[in-house]
Amino acid sequence: MQSTSKRLHAAKFALNVVLAMSVLLLGARHFFLYGQDKSGFPDGKVIFENEFIRVVQVTLPPAGRAEPMHFHRWPSLFIGYDTGGKTAHIRYHAANGKVQDQPSHTEPVHAGEWGATWMKPEPMHSIEVVEDAKPGPGGFPGWLRVEIKCAK
Repeated sequence: MQSTSKRLHAAKFALNVVLAMSVLLLGARHFFLYGQDKSGFPDGKVIFENEFIRVVQVTLPPAGRAEPMHFHRWPSLFIGYDTGGKTAHIRYHAANGKVQDQPSHTEPVHAGEWGATWMKPEPMHSIEVVEDAKPGPGGFPGWLRVEIKCAK
């Protein structure tokens, strides 16, 4: 009788260990898939976040300044409202020191239209503004980047 009781106790103990490990692994999976260090984003940039998406308001710093180095772990939909005018002259700084210069260009001024672009995850980078944009009437509120939280 005692050996049956010992086996039952051992089975319950093993089941509890398996359950505890499962909870820990699922919790770790959740933080790996959905967690991203927010310290890489300037204050006030994340305007909505849940376990499925993060919405980041993307604005440019004033001319002569750069935003902090940051990354985007997930793919995203980049949404903006364009009224034409002169775009900003920016430099895209990669973490490895490479710099991609993106000179400004002028688009015809128009009433405005929405645009969306699909973007892959981005490694560490920073955007430096060399010369400010001069948007069409109504100004330019910036962009929204809707990051889709998923495994790579």
